[in-house]
Amino acid sequence: MAELIGVNLATHLESILAEFKAHETIYGYPKRKMYLGFPGLDLGVNFHGRRAETILGPASGPHTQMAQNIILAFLGGSRIMELKTVQILDQLDIPRPCIDIRNVGYNIEWSQEFRLADSLNEYILAWVLLKLLEETEVLGLPKGSPFYDTVFDISVGYDLKGIQSRQMYDWLVNFKNAGAAIGQILESLPSKFNHLKKTNIEPNISNSVTLSTFHGCPADEIESIVEHLIDKHEFHVIVKMNPTVLGYDNVDRILHKELGYKDIQLDPDSFEHDVSFDDAVALMKRLRSFAKKRGRNLGAKFTNTLIVKNNQTVFKDEVMYLSGAPLHVLAMTAMHDFRTEMGAEFPISFSAGISKHNFVDAVACNMTPVSTCTDLLKEGGYTRLFDYLRRLKEAMGKAQCVTISDFVLSGSSENSVVKAGLKNSGELVKILGDNPLYHQNSNKKSPPKIDSHLELFDCITCNKCLPVCPNAANFSIETGVIEWPMVQINLSDGKFETVKNGVFKLDKKSQIANLADFCNECGDCDTYCPEFGGPFIEKPRFFFSEQSYQQFSSYDGFYFPTRDSMKGRIGEQELLLSFDRKDNNYIWENGTVKLTFDTDNQFISGETLKSQSHNRKIDSEPFY
Repeated sequence: MAELIGVNLATHLESILAEFKAHETIYGYPKRKMYLGFPGLDLGVNFHGRRAETILGPASGPHTQMAQNIILAFLGGSRIMELKTVQILDQLDIPRPCIDIRNVGYNIEWSQEFRLADSLNEYILAWVLLKLLEETEVLGLPKGSPFYDTVFDISVGYDLKGIQSRQMYDWLVNFKNAGAAIGQILESLPSKFNHLKKTNIEPNISNSVTLSTFHGCPADEIESIVEHLIDKHEFHVIVKMNPTVLGYDNVDRILHKELGYKDIQLDPDSFEHDVSFDDAVALMKRLRSFAKKRGRNLGAKFTNTLIVKNNQTVFKDEVMYLSGAPLHVLAMTAMHDFRTEMGAEFPISFSAGISKHNFVDAVACNMTPVSTCTDLLKEGGYTRLFDYLRRLKEAMGKAQCVTISDFVLSGSSENSVVKAGLKNSGELVKILGDNPLYHQNSNKKSPPKIDSHLELFDCITCNKCLPVCPNAANFSIETGVIEWPMVQINLSDGKFETVKNGVFKLDKKSQIANLADFCNECGDCDTYCPEFGGPFIEKPRFFFSEQSYQQFSSYDGFYFPTRDSMKGRIGEQELLLSFDRKDNNYIWENGTVKLTFDTDNQFISGETLKSQSHNRKIDSEPFY
């Protein structure tokens, strides 16, 4: 359906509490992989005057646009959430699929997929959910603990006109002062949660913005946007840099000659239109003075994705955006060069090809936050975050450090954190190009496929499609192994007769299904599914409401009108299955007949809903 629809606070909260009690999972995320703090270590950092429990975060993208995305990132240990970029154009037509992480990483999605009002609600809802996780102490950590310290960073784009518009102005004001919206969300809870309705929740959700601009945005326009965000909204601002600041020759040398990505075709036009390195440095020095006079912080983020020519078959667009391992080398190089010019104390945030293999080194470079995106779209999804922090814990233990600042200093002869971070990044950049981890030969394999096509039930049930979905749209349901004899129903002269008609079988103990309203058809689950066909296409698709079920009427799918009924569409057939609690029977309707079965699936009776022709055969397999 390629359109996201969020659900309300009560639905999220009831799901979280029930699932954790029953399985010690939340949205499928297992407790054994949840970050619950490391005794004796302080991974906390300061971000624009606010404390975050860890330096880690998800970057603006598919992992930060729905409430459950942000909760999942929190469970993995993220505490600085860069929300997905919002902009004035909020009715985008993004081709599908839009993500290709077979090896390095490409995408063609670049902005929020909600309407502005829905994005506002989803982000505030996520903020409220985090506070209710703390209030209910569901994870076992006492409320008030620094463990819960989380920072939201707004990402906004893409041009001055859009950011100055009344819609975007109101959005930023309402997000920065969200007390009324928080109150309405809490008040929507049912009576059994009355004790939570008065939870004290900070209404000033964010005091910072990461500015994302289109490739080709002029320096003077970027400058005006930053001044607007500081003057009119009093935000601290981070400007996201493009890897093109390195210049075409340097990118070509690193990408093609040093790392060996001969198949990646650069887009020369993007280098011509993007801000140059010298212009970017001059721009940021002017803005630093502007911000300082107004008591705001200014920093830079490295980096945005890199525009490259689309010479593959996954996407239809002429260009696509490169991420992953090769971008890491480009971004680290650009970051170190830029910080050398701006001074060691200049604030830097970083997100480019971060994984468990390089997270610790990036932390040692004194950047806040160190965030990730592409890596979370690989097998394991959000659970990969825990390994980042576990490796940081091990490294800090070896260095006998208990704070992030101590760790930055530990490998350097410098006596200040900022100088040590600069020196560490310089030493790291020298050897990055020689590391085979970033070379094309280490990043050319695609996830394996077997000679099999997905069906509605009984795939190989490897469960790989579950965690790679950034929206937690795919899920597993325990059905047990099933073998039921089926009957065909014949209608003749108004009478129903049954004929044995094979066996309905489920060979697997669990089945995969899809929550349609959480699925935007990004295609990532198809990438990692060993079978052909795509789980989001072939597996049962459940809608949260009749409205979305009817809106996307070209899709097969199901929804629950009541607790005891399920309506569905298979092919062109509209079906209804109900359970009669009084008589303990199933009632199945296909628009022309109404059949009753007992709980052993034995046919009891039938009636016609429309005039029937004689000798009609009724396919009852959809009932089973």
